[in-house]
Amino acid sequence: MAVKLSIIFALALTLLPFATSFTNPVYIISNAETPSLDLPGLTPIGKKRSEKCLPPIFAPLDIGLILACPLDTDSGLCSETVQTITPTANSLNLTVDTSCGAGEEDDDDCLSNHLKKFAKNSTQSMIVVWDISDMDSLFENLDIDDDGGDDDDDDDDDDDDTPHYDVLTTIVKKKVSSTVSQACDGIDGQAAGTFRRRSLKRRTRKERRISSRIVRD
Repeated sequence: MAVKLSIIFALALTLLPFATSFTNPVYIISNAETPSLDLPGLTPIGKKRSEKCLPPIFAPLDIGLILACPLDTDSGLCSETVQTITPTANSLNLTVDTSCGAGEEDDDDCLSNHLKKFAKNSTQSMIVVWDISDMDSLFENLDIDDDGGDDDDDDDDDDDDTPHYDVLTTIVKKKVSSTVSQACDGIDGQAAGTFRRRSLKRRTRKERRISSRIVRD
């Protein structure tokens, strides 16, 4: 009897990671284009992305939850995330949840806990909108596996490390399932006269940390 109980206990321990994970797709985007000089609001291009492009993208994806970081007055992060996704939320009859912030005083586990709580009672997809300059922290806080596997070569020229407003990343089971362009009509697309397809593959966590330290210094 004792042996059977120990086996059951051991099996239960192996299932613990699965009990805390979920299979709902999570779609991650950044705020849309903003003006230079820290001016508020979205640029005309940003407004077009927010109002005309994003709602049709998310309309067929069975979205049940939208999370966006609110403005952090100390750092200035997330100034236009809510404005970016509000037209999409309105079209889906959803409210933008701004419970989780990107500031130094905010709980790093807040977003992850909200996603898990929603997924516990729903199979619908979720959207996360974050500040384009704080995506590294977002991926680390969500513990997303985005190392890209072992088939990466050493040619850094094949990777595009510049932040882009059009990037849409799909996360499934804490892994990057796909990273694509939103392909907004009249906004996104390949530059005229170019033919080389550049990778949107996200940098590894180690590379991002090094980059972040350089920026801070």
